[in-house]
Amino acid sequence: MKGNPVQNMKQNNLKYLLQKYRHLLLILYLPIYLVVFFLAEKHITTDYWVSYIPFDDVIPFVEAFVIFYVLWYPFMFLTGLYLLFKDIPAFERYMWFIIFGFSISIAICIIFPNGQDLRPLEFERVNFCTRLVGLLYEIDTNTNVLPSMHVVGSIAVAFAVFDSKTLKNTLVRTVTLILTILINLSTVFIKQHSILDIFAGIAVSLIVWLIVYKSELFRKKEDSTV
Repeated sequence: MKGNPVQNMKQNNLKYLLQKYRHLLLILYLPIYLVVFFLAEKHITTDYWVSYIPFDDVIPFVEAFVIFYVLWYPFMFLTGLYLLFKDIPAFERYMWFIIFGFSISIAICIIFPNGQDLRPLEFERVNFCTRLVGLLYEIDTNTNVLPSMHVVGSIAVAFAVFDSKTLKNTLVRTVTLILTILINLSTVFIKQHSILDIFAGIAVSLIVWLIVYKSELFRKKEDSTV
């Protein structure tokens, strides 16, 4: 007796589905990360190491950069959505970069509570951009800033675009690079981060790049299956 044929067929179908769509399981990391992040936001409020260097005082507040700061969200989401449907191996590497990069970043914030005190007490003018900055200040606290996850996330997009075999268009890659740079700069121009947070985000990104894109563990598959 080899068991119930119907049950065996269901088990085989389940194994097949898990094998074929295993990359979708990586998305489950996002709600887990958000829960941990918001718990850290609630826990780390006033008792933190201040991320600051004197050069931060030289950087002006430029409210227009809030546009690039907010673009980070569709920048990351649309890249992931495209890769999910067009380049699954690149999508997997993109998600692993996010998993490692965000996990390292939030772990640093929990182990080494940090924040910044750079936000202006009031805005010199009132317009759409300053209102948007004010809304961001209300939603996002001034803690858990080093490393900057905006930096880690935007660099993740840049690496993913250059990694993908379906995104070799020069214009797409150029726009991606420019947006990545502008998003990184936006973090300091709207006083959400110290420049130290950018340096730390770049350092984390380079470490994760070595793990995901250069190590044997995540060696590129020859995407003949795509």
